[in-house]
Amino acid sequence: MLKSFTVSNFRAFENAITIDFSATANYEFNKEAVKDGIVKTGIMYGKNASGKSSLGLAIFDIVANLTDNFVNHGNYVNYSNRKTKDLRVTFEYKFEFDNIEIIYSYSKVDIRTIMSEKLSIGGRTLIEYDKTVNEDSIIIAFTGAEHVNIELRKLNFSALKFIKSNVILAENEENATFNKFYTFINKMLLFWSLETREFIGYTPVSGSPILDTIIKRNHFADLQKFFQEAGFEDELAHSLINGSEKLLIKYSENESIDFGLACSSGMSSLLLLYYWLEDVSDPEFCPSFIFIDEFDAFYHYELSYFIIEKLKSYNCQVLLTTHNTSIFTNDLLRPDCYFICSKDKIENAHNATVKELRFGHNLEKLYRGGTFSK
Repeated sequence: MLKSFTVSNFRAFENAITIDFSATANYEFNKEAVKDGIVKTGIMYGKNASGKSSLGLAIFDIVANLTDNFVNHGNYVNYSNRKTKDLRVTFEYKFEFDNIEIIYSYSKVDIRTIMSEKLSIGGRTLIEYDKTVNEDSIIIAFTGAEHVNIELRKLNFSALKFIKSNVILAENEENATFNKFYTFINKMLLFWSLETREFIGYTPVSGSPILDTIIKRNHFADLQKFFQEAGFEDELAHSLINGSEKLLIKYSENESIDFGLACSSGMSSLLLLYYWLEDVSDPEFCPSFIFIDEFDAFYHYELSYFIIEKLKSYNCQVLLTTHNTSIFTNDLLRPDCYFICSKDKIENAHNATVKELRFGHNLEKLYRGGTFSK
């Protein structure tokens, strides 16, 4: 799981800012929201332009750096913070797999151009270089990569990605942990809860139409069940029209209407959510880390509750952003799972106040009253 992430000089963040998923407390409620001392299901709040969306893009920069999965580089046009003259953006990720810590850091001047890179597993450095200091010097200490020769001057992408793609590493615990790290990165997914297919990660392709994919995977009956659980009472149907599957709302045996013409923005957003999460019950396809920006922009608070409860039951790490304070409650999560974001710092509610928080506290009222701004 991702333990913490630090970024500096990226978009909204002029100085280094950290989100720490391991800064948890010992709450005796909603324990399923935390796994092995790391936040598994988190929600982030912040004012408009506080950096929530920038944080999501920053976390997912690693997908562009290490994988061939889909990334729209247009989202990264304004890369470095405009207040600084330094074009170099730095990233640091801390992961933990089976109690072994991985620290991966690098710097870039744009989404494509990497300048430095370092990876350590269990405290041992396996790769390190900095082109701004020496374009010819690189440390490679992977077992099985002793004879690899990388010409940094000629390499225009991550040296770590080069090793993963071209070297057969020895079978040992260290390299097994490295493979777990890479699998985690490959299965990270960011998407926007809007009427769009835009996303980052998880798959190398932009994808086929949503309904066509659901039907091809034989998940239509499950889609109907998901909508019913969410409170959608009408019956769904589908029909092949002009070579493409169309989702319909069925009112009677002979009467139906196009889903897109009759549904609300919330139901349309729910369809998109189902599309991305339909395979979560299968460990092979379940995303490792999900970031949904403005996840409930079109939802009534009851539907927001439903979605969070669903996400809590999945075996993946989740971070959501929202402005909906009605879900800032101990009924859903716990204080160490709610993050407050600004351009200067990110803290969970537990660590953002000197007040001792208990289950009975009204977190929404405390947030609106400025309690979490110590």
